[in-house]
Amino acid sequence: MIKDIPNSSEYQNVGIECLLQAYDNICNVDNALTPETPRNKIWNYNQIVLRTSLVLIHQAIEGLLKSEICKKSPLLLIDRKRSDWKTLPNSGDESFSDFNTIGGDDLLKTFYACVNLKEIHDDFPTHYEDIRIKRNKIVHGLGTENLAPEYVLKLILNSFTYLLGKDSFWDSVLNKFYEHPGFDHDDSHVEWQDINQYMRMEYLRAFLGKGELKNHFSVNITAREYLCPFCTEKAEEITTEGTLRPDSKWAFLNPNEPTSTDMSCIICQTDFGVIREDCIKEDCKGNVKYLLEDEDLGDEEIWVCLTCWYEETKK
Repeated sequence: MIKDIPNSSEYQNVGIECLLQAYDNICNVDNALTPETPRNKIWNYNQIVLRTSLVLIHQAIEGLLKSEICKKSPLLLIDRKRSDWKTLPNSGDESFSDFNTIGGDDLLKTFYACVNLKEIHDDFPTHYEDIRIKRNKIVHGLGTENLAPEYVLKLILNSFTYLLGKDSFWDSVLNKFYEHPGFDHDDSHVEWQDINQYMRMEYLRAFLGKGELKNHFSVNITAREYLCPFCTEKAEEITTEGTLRPDSKWAFLNPNEPTSTDMSCIICQTDFGVIREDCIKEDCKGNVKYLLEDEDLGDEEIWVCLTCWYEETKK
């Protein structure tokens, strides 16, 4: 009997973890940049980070392919003659982990035999082959091709989107982050990261651009963007010079139509209602307002413009 047979979610979790680790590896280097040293020199120095990240991406893709195959049967992954399986009566038991599993071309062909072709992006085979070739060169020391961080970041995003669909990258980032044990212990560093979650997306926009990012979200992020009231209030800071708020705009009308009154923030993944009314602040052309909730205002209401954050009090 074959024991300890894995399930689809186990392979998927490993695949996602590998992609997120590759992403974090790159972010950590960029987050440690200083004004004194040019970024290109830092990345020339840290080529090993990009190469190990690419190896992780390859490992992740294999895990995600195996995850889909497992939905049909994990036994399809075993790379051994059936005649050598210990499955007959009195033949003893063998753990699934003792078997070699298929890889490379066999893995890809088995994957496509188990899925609906319409659900897989047309560019995936080329994407996988490109990564496989570069990974083999890295592992076997056959080549010193320099990698760019932007290129590896695109590989990570495409791997998520091609195999798990749009929104899967950011969903996975948030799911991993909010599992952090620091939330149970008032960890100030984790709380700071939570407040500044929008900076992760600003980082990707700065180096990849919205034109690339739009391929990985179901919401049209190239449409007119707005302030999210929840992210903005969470990140606001009281100073001696007044209240400082980030000007990061990742909320969008959903759908993006002139009369829409529903919005979605891709950072905090909150859906909320708005009204369409012109902002009264001079020089602001915004026409989307949100009602700030405050129990101490009595009969008064504060409506904030999600273009400029001008607050208007109404009775």
